[in-house]
Amino acid sequence: MRPSERTVAGLTCSEVLADLSPYLDGELAPDRRGNIEAHVSECQACAAFGQAFGGMVDAVRARLREPEPVPAEIAERLKTALGS
Repeated sequence: MRPSERTVAGLTCSEVLADLSPYLDGELAPDRRGNIEAHVSECQACAAFGQAFGGMVDAVRARLREPEPVPAEIAERLKTALGS
């Protein structure tokens, strides 16, 4: 257990951190989600980390949805081939 670790709503900070990914993916049972939400509502350290982690996950997911850019050389070849 970390020195600054707390037990809130029946969960330690380590347990909350271990479940962050499944929490964000909606993979946890409703009672476990509720316990995590109760813990985070009273634990500023977990709330701050969870918010930062969630933001990073959202940014990565958004980036993965973006199409890969077409390299300039290929784009020029396509334009030439299409007569544009």
